[in-house]
Amino acid sequence: MTSRILAAFLVLTGGLIIGALLPLGFAMADQHRRDYQTSTLELARALASTAEEGLEDRDSATSLPRRLAAVRREVEGGDHAVVTVVDRKSRVIAGADTGLYTPARAAIGLRRQTSVSDLGDRLLVIVPVGVQDERVRGAVLLARPLTPLRDRVDLLWMRLGVIAFAAVVTAVVLAIYLARWVGRPLRRLGAAAEALGAGELAVRADPPRRPQEVRGLAERFNVMAARLENLIYDSRAVLADVSHQLRTPLAALRLRIELFAEEAESGGREADAAEFAAALEELGRLARMVDGLLAVARAENTTAPPQAIPVVGLLRERVDAWKPVAAERGVELSLKPGESLTAMLGPGHLEQAIDNLVDNALTATPSGGHVRIGTGRTGHRVRVTVADDGPGMSPEAMKEAFRRFRTDRAGGTGLGLPIVHRLITADGGDVTLSETSGGGLTVTLDLPATR
Repeated sequence: MTSRILAAFLVLTGGLIIGALLPLGFAMADQHRRDYQTSTLELARALASTAEEGLEDRDSATSLPRRLAAVRREVEGGDHAVVTVVDRKSRVIAGADTGLYTPARAAIGLRRQTSVSDLGDRLLVIVPVGVQDERVRGAVLLARPLTPLRDRVDLLWMRLGVIAFAAVVTAVVLAIYLARWVGRPLRRLGAAAEALGAGELAVRADPPRRPQEVRGLAERFNVMAARLENLIYDSRAVLADVSHQLRTPLAALRLRIELFAEEAESGGREADAAEFAAALEELGRLARMVDGLLAVARAENTTAPPQAIPVVGLLRERVDAWKPVAAERGVELSLKPGESLTAMLGPGHLEQAIDNLVDNALTATPSGGHVRIGTGRTGHRVRVTVADDGPGMSPEAMKEAFRRFRTDRAGGTGLGLPIVHRLITADGGDVTLSETSGGGLTVTLDLPATR
């Protein structure tokens, strides 16, 4: 933001300097030149008038220069002027011959013409002296140095340069001040939003006094954060309380049904025993649903910072733990490890995700099937795949698979894949579903790798 505001102010200031200050400088410099030429021309004409009077009074060769010098002193800067007066025969009658006098230049004034020319370091003005019987009495050649003009123009540009520099410095200071004035509360608000996204539900933004727009945004953010905190805490509390309270009566009910089942078997009531077995199966499904609700409540509170997790070693441990269950169901569970891989995940997240995926795969795979776990690397990600030989999922079911309680499998709770998705995406990973070659479902976990 600072760079954009600074660039905008510099562009605006540069536009003002180029569009206003430079034209003003050129105009003022040109006006100084015109004023200098005008004052020089007026001095030359005053000297011509004085020379005419001297010629009429037939001043001596010494009195005319004194009268001319007095006129020069009356004009600002005239002291530095060099005057040469010639008569109508082009003879020098007053002033020093400084090399500026030439018959050709004198002839300009004798032809009743006025000339103003820039000689590089001096300004030369030629004016005629008086007219009597339609005849010019002579000419005045006035050479005035251009150094005062150039000093004046240089001072003008120096002042304008100082003004431009001050404008640029002011623009930079103002841009930095405005950027910090607006950017500091926005950065604090961004940090609060990042903390809220990381699970710190109690975080709040500090509304600044100014600007009003940012203050309003911070206040609305705090209202949103408070409502979100209440909703999430209420949801977690209800979910955890209900799940916890259901576990005790379910456990007691299971014990009573198991006792009834044992009595029915010992008493030879096989029909009753079958009914009790079916009730135990339904009770087991209900218990798994309650356990899933507790897992959801725990998954919603994953705020632990990620740490380096050795993926292959963890997968070996989980495969060893699940192999007895797979053998009991007649399913082959295998791991195809790749290179040694390390992912950045929250503690326990990958373990819970793999347990849910293997449990789902073993439940869906018929006896004699296979569940394969593979690893690999794709770009800056660690990839883990869990593929089974089960019935798979329809494209419509895959789209709804990560939503809770959405399942097309009889007896399923619809919580396993949502829990996996929540755990993996909380650490910046990704979960995708695809069809296994030959039939079945493949779940792909793309995990952030360590740098």
